[in-house]
Amino acid sequence: MSHPNSPEYFTISTVNQYDGETTVLAICEDMDAVMYRIKQCYSSCGDEYRINCYHLTTASDAATAYNEQMVNRRKYQNEEKEKEAKLKELEEIKAMSFDEWEKMEDNRIERDKIENEDFMEDLIKEAELT
Repeated sequence: MSHPNSPEYFTISTVNQYDGETTVLAICEDMDAVMYRIKQCYSSCGDEYRINCYHLTTASDAATAYNEQMVNRRKYQNEEKEKEAKLKELEEIKAMSFDEWEKMEDNRIERDKIENEDFMEDLIKEAELT
């Protein structure tokens, strides 16, 4: 059993040799039942049977799997947005001259300094309050 705590059910289907249409003959709980049901069939040359295995899914299991899938999708979408933004920035940098790039970096450094100063002021105020 590949899914823990989930029973397996088997279906036996016969395949019409003229048009490929399938008809379910039985739903069985184990392979022994499948084999005994196939032994009951009257078979001739060219008859085709399919055995499929299914796992019983509960609503809570399906909901858990769905939620995990949605979280993973959002995570992937965010990673792709970040990647696209970085690629766009790289293309813009490639299109710039060296002087324009230096100016952009100086602005970024200045902006980071201001953010750090604001952060330090907030920390000092918070420490004074306690």
